[in-house]
Amino acid sequence: MSGPLGAPAAPAVGPLGPRPSPAPGPPPAASASPSGRASVPLSRPSPHPHPYPHPGAVPPLPNQWGPDPALPLDLPDRRRNPNGRGTSGRRGRPGDAPRPPLWLTVVGVVAVAVLAGVCAAGGYIMFTHPDAPSSTVATPSAQPKPRDISSRQADPAPLTEAEAFPAATVGPGGYQVLKTQAGDCAGVAVGEPGKVLGTAGCNQAVRATLVSPDKVYVVTAGLLNLASATAAQQANDALTAAVGAQKGRFTGFDAGGVSAVFAKAATQLGWDVRGHFLGYAVVARADGQPLADTDQAARQVIDDLVEKYLLGTVIQARVSPNPASAAPSHR
Repeated sequence: MSGPLGAPAAPAVGPLGPRPSPAPGPPPAASASPSGRASVPLSRPSPHPHPYPHPGAVPPLPNQWGPDPALPLDLPDRRRNPNGRGTSGRRGRPGDAPRPPLWLTVVGVVAVAVLAGVCAAGGYIMFTHPDAPSSTVATPSAQPKPRDISSRQADPAPLTEAEAFPAATVGPGGYQVLKTQAGDCAGVAVGEPGKVLGTAGCNQAVRATLVSPDKVYVVTAGLLNLASATAAQQANDALTAAVGAQKGRFTGFDAGGVSAVFAKAATQLGWDVRGHFLGYAVVARADGQPLADTDQAARQVIDDLVEKYLLGTVIQARVSPNPASAAPSHR
């Protein structure tokens, strides 16, 4: 609607808010009508209506349809084109998502590529090497091959005193070594047991006389080198029969001092075999008193020196030598 002739029209209100009126211009020229009155040319509707109900300046667009005025002017590609000039007047359409700048897209692609590479490497390590061995864990190839002790032919290295009794005290609890001896098998046993050892091919005996940690018992313990594991097992069975029938005995090694009791005191004998070796122990009381068959402490002495030490430590070290101890030390 328009106001009185010659007065500015009131601002039009459209669906997007008030629109400013066009700048005032010269009033249209009045033409004389046949009646003598002045007339104003009538405007006819345009065949192409304006997109807005009322002509005027373009209303401001919502922020999501164009650049945010609050953003700084130096952001890449949001307000400027690569030539440094202002962006064109083309505005985004409703529903269009803002395009990320080129540098952001490139960085995102690089980050995804790096992450994929890390995951692939981790997957390769995890599934190809499930144990992921560290530098401190020995691999099976680093372990020495166990030595065959099934016969003296397979294990020709002779026993030594240093191998069997390397320190002043040995075994569980620390049995004191009084004296060691290495030689043939003569004198190790008398009677039928001596014949059994000869049949088994015994050619070497390494023995020592020791005192128990509590000083109650004196012991002769040693290793016998037989021909084979089969001969050792046969000797084990024959000794059981001979000693059980009291057809002989193993002798104690008199190292002087407290060990003199072996010549006059009753003793208790125990033995076992492993590979082509036989380990044994002869136990007597240090005070010369007779040993009872039910003396559990004497049985413990035999177990300590035969099972745990001579066979379980000395012979085990021969079967599976420790690489650290086998290698020469450099100080």
